[in-house]
Amino acid sequence: MAPMTLPATVYRLTGIAPTMDAMFDATSVGRLAEHGVEVVPIDVSGAPAILYSRQLPAARTNWSAGLSHLAGVSVDLARQDGEAVLVVGVGEHVYGIGFGRGYLSMTDAKEPGFGLRCALRVVDPRQVQDVVRRTLGGVSRQDSTFVPGGIPIGGIGLRDHAELVRKLGGLIRAADLGLSHRETVSVEGADGLRLPIPVDPKAFLALLHRLNEISGREVPPEFGPLEAIRPVGGAALRARLDALLDEGLRGHGDLCLQIVVPVDLADRRHEARSYRIKIGSAVIVRDELDLDDLRWRCGVQYCLSPATALRKGYVEMCAGREGGELIGRVQAVRWIEATVSVGAYVYQLSDGEWYECGALYVESIRRRLRELIVDTPEPEMPPWRFGEKEEDYNLRVQHHFGRSNYVCLDQRFIRTSQHCRGRGFEACDGFTHRHALVHVKAAAGSQPLSHQFNQALVSTQALFFQPEARARFSAMVAQVSGGQITVPEDFVPRKVVLAVLLKGKEVTPDTLYPFAQVALVNLADTLRRDHGVTVEVVGIPAEVAWEEAA
Repeated sequence: MAPMTLPATVYRLTGIAPTMDAMFDATSVGRLAEHGVEVVPIDVSGAPAILYSRQLPAARTNWSAGLSHLAGVSVDLARQDGEAVLVVGVGEHVYGIGFGRGYLSMTDAKEPGFGLRCALRVVDPRQVQDVVRRTLGGVSRQDSTFVPGGIPIGGIGLRDHAELVRKLGGLIRAADLGLSHRETVSVEGADGLRLPIPVDPKAFLALLHRLNEISGREVPPEFGPLEAIRPVGGAALRARLDALLDEGLRGHGDLCLQIVVPVDLADRRHEARSYRIKIGSAVIVRDELDLDDLRWRCGVQYCLSPATALRKGYVEMCAGREGGELIGRVQAVRWIEATVSVGAYVYQLSDGEWYECGALYVESIRRRLRELIVDTPEPEMPPWRFGEKEEDYNLRVQHHFGRSNYVCLDQRFIRTSQHCRGRGFEACDGFTHRHALVHVKAAAGSQPLSHQFNQALVSTQALFFQPEARARFSAMVAQVSGGQITVPEDFVPRKVVLAVLLKGKEVTPDTLYPFAQVALVNLADTLRRDHGVTVEVVGIPAEVAWEEAA
């Protein structure tokens, strides 16, 4: 039985009108104009399209000779590949799908980030499987997180003010793409969108129309921060930054330059055996990509500035020695990351675009605080009486809820091999029947809150990593609750509640002390990223007498 769908990567092409003549003129260049390429004008369910295809000649594998020498016997292996490109005009746009190595023919025409834009609008934020991101404002680093079963985007641990998301994959409802062969499918978006495409012409054309619509949607709130970091606006500032890049490429100025691997090719970096560098008219081949080679080629372009030469040139990653067996070709500027200061501001060149580092830091902190401070707390803490000590309040909370719902563990310490000095560590001030750790603090400044946050971090990590801590905590809860709340010996926390009384103030993102704001967000992000623990902040109301005294 013929398959209903075919895995493929769909690219949207730029600068091409969706007509037969325009698509033919614009795409019949480069690899598509080489010897042996067959061109067939076709109709895909009423949409104009062109199919390019060719059979590649047989070639020896690049490791046959080396293996023959190593094994002492002749190993002469050859393979024959084919490739095809389908170019389709849909509405106002033109799409390209490569088969085999056909994706190499669309390098210059791809709309940057199209696949990521679609993925951010269609992937279920609770079922994210794959994220690749670049760090801003620090050591050049690209991190990849892969969770086949899917997790909420919050569990990835993204720093939305300091990381650029370059690829995102996850689960979607198949019906969102007009597919009916299964309930959910996986998609992955970067420049292109990797997904199952229907082999039925009408269904395939309907899918491309659906992508037109999806790319124009509003991004879901959960993914909004991932699109918040925008390239530097203003032609004057970009020109100034490019001028500083020129100086850095010439070996002058205070600019940090590093080699990076574009996200498109990161997964295949281990296959690379050589690199072809074309900046200007000459092509050089190297076993390893070196920053000095790129700087040298930029520096000898007398009609172009170094930055312009970098943007016009390209680097090819090859699986064969001496520049053979092309894996992928990417604009040369995307192989370089640069960091430069302009006054008090720091800018970074990443994937060919300039970004201001930390531009969204303050808003990111405020946004996370709005998420952490809950309007409908669980538990809803009773008012704190004027002049009441913390230990008295904690006992009264237990009495308020009853020991079947809440136990006071204030001043009850757990000793382990790690926490063996002094009295040990305090797991929490209160523990609910829903197994939430509650940490209580009254504060008139940042210091008491820092103590509370540190206690939450220490106790959560102890319960995660120390079996003896879990066993003693389980016994303690059973004892204090009189057996009304039970905790298994393998218990690990899933929720931490920070109950805070700000003396004379309501707990809001604006009233929390600045140092406490940063410390709270760092704590919440650490527990979420490393342990999957949810943190909630609950404001404790003050009785009227306290408010009047304040």
